[in-house]
Amino acid sequence: MTVHHLTLGHVSDDALMTRMFDLVQNGKEGSIESSQIDAEIYARLLETYGAEGETTSDRHAA
Repeated sequence: MTVHHLTLGHVSDDALMTRMFDLVQNGKEGSIESSQIDAEIYARLLETYGAEGETTSDRHAA
């Protein structure tokens, strides 16, 4: 299974994490696909939890 960057926004969190795990297990953690998945996971974490040092009230005040 290859996850293409253009479709990552429609892939579930579970599927992203499963694919990342598979890539790492197979020694492909430096691949373009793993970098794309990593960036998508990081973007989702930022969207959910905000930037470092930002509080929940800071996010809702904007």
